[in-house]
Amino acid sequence: MIAGLVSAAALRRQSQEQLAGTHAQWRRQLRRDAYVAFMSAAHDFQAKARSVSPLLGGNQLEPVQLGIAGLRSAEEALLERAQIVDLEAPIQVADAVTDLLARAKQVVVDASIWLELAERGNTTLGAHHRRFSEDRDAFAQCVRLLRDAIRHDLE
Repeated sequence: MIAGLVSAAALRRQSQEQLAGTHAQWRRQLRRDAYVAFMSAAHDFQAKARSVSPLLGGNQLEPVQLGIAGLRSAEEALLERAQIVDLEAPIQVADAVTDLLARAKQVVVDASIWLELAERGNTTLGAHHRRFSEDRDAFAQCVRLLRDAIRHDLE
C-alpha cells in the first residue's frame, strides 16, 4: 500500500513537472511570436523614416504629408504590437520597447514640426531636418538594443 502511494505521488509530481515544462514552452513561444511581430513593425517604421528623410531636404510638401501619414500608421502598428510584448516580456525587454516607442513618437513629432514650419514658410528647416535624422538614428539604435534584449531573453 505504501509503495502504491509513493508510486502515485511520483507519477503526480512527474505529471506536474511535464505540465510546467509544457506551459513554459508555450509562454516562450508566445513571447517569440510577439517579438517577431513587434520587430517586423519596428523595421517597417524604420524603413518609412528612412524614406521620409530625403523628402525633408526638399521643398515639396505633399510627399512629406504622405510620408508622415505612413510614419503615423507605422507608429500605431508598433503600439498595437507592443501590448502583447509588454504583458509577456521580462522587464529588460519591456523597458527597451518603451524606449523604442518614445523614440518613434519623437521621429513622428520631428517630421510633423518640419512640415508645420514648411507650410508657414519658415526658413529654419535645416535644423529640424537634422533633429529628425538624429532621432531616426537613435530609433535605429533602440532597435538594435531591443534585438539584443530579446536574444538574451530567448537564450
